[in-house]
Amino acid sequence: MASEPLRPEVARVSLSARVSSLITVQLARGKVGVEVVASQLHMSRYTLHKKLKREGLTFASLLEEVRRKQALTYMQDKTKPLVEIAEQLGFSELSAFSRAFKRWMGTSPAEYRSLRLS
Repeated sequence: MASEPLRPEVARVSLSARVSSLITVQLARGKVGVEVVASQLHMSRYTLHKKLKREGLTFASLLEEVRRKQALTYMQDKTKPLVEIAEQLGFSELSAFSRAFKRWMGTSPAEYRSLRLS
């Protein structure tokens, strides 16, 4: 019994997954920007926003989700200073990272480390 070929929409990776992947790469290199990601996808910033909107997402929400996931990964290394984590995630200051982390996890990064990772 032969298996059916995948439909084109199933075979392709979703735009949001590709954007998240590009955000991850850009964060590793430094600052991430919507213009750079849109350019890498060979589309304008406007087109990227429009296509993400069809998936019910925004560039900012994808960036936030990638940062949140990476923050939790980086927090596992107790020897890594919080200021270094903030920098790797593209935050301008530790205080901005701390506010975002508290919004994501309901606790400060320092409290998270001491309570959950002890």
